[in-house]
Amino acid sequence: MSVTVKLEAQARSPEKNKGTGTRVARKLRQQGLIPAIIYGHKEPNLPIVLKHDDVWRIIKQQSHRVDLVVAGKTEEVLVRHVQWDHLSRDIIHLDFYRVSPEETVESIVRLEFKGTPAGVAAGGLLETPVHELKVDCRADSIPDLIAVDLSGLELGQSLYARDVPLPAGVKLHGNPDLLVAHVVAKPVKVEAAPAAPAEGQA
Repeated sequence: MSVTVKLEAQARSPEKNKGTGTRVARKLRQQGLIPAIIYGHKEPNLPIVLKHDDVWRIIKQQSHRVDLVVAGKTEEVLVRHVQWDHLSRDIIHLDFYRVSPEETVESIVRLEFKGTPAGVAAGGLLETPVHELKVDCRADSIPDLIAVDLSGLELGQSLYARDVPLPAGVKLHGNPDLLVAHVVAKPVKVEAAPAAPAEGQA
């Protein structure tokens, strides 16, 4: 189950510091802060700022749930979106969605592949086009990751989303036929035949 991170945040006046783009993020980042917003549950949107180090703590721990303390009130939220600067790879803005622990929510959970497929040992090549799945579960029961044992995968076999074992209380959200992993034959290298000597050459 995902560990809940508890952090302090400050309310931000949108009139005083309008916008959520790169310029605003740069100005706040100079102060060691990153802008964010809390929304959902039919409550007013709440613009906030977080300390830079606290945001990276969320990212590094891959936390789904966060308890944000704003002016003494605790907001139970999920990380819904992280906006990055494509050039500097700095974080520009975060979106947090209000939840209650017992409600069912949609989340994206990382897959952790384990074991060497039997088909790889037989000379095949493992391909894993998907590294995360969308699932539905209670907000207080979001798994940190889903372990997937690939050791039984033979050459030519595939593993689909419907085949991934999920923890109790967690249901697949989306296409059950989504390809997660398969073992294929390695491409055969065909060596070019030596060029025929030009006419008149020995």
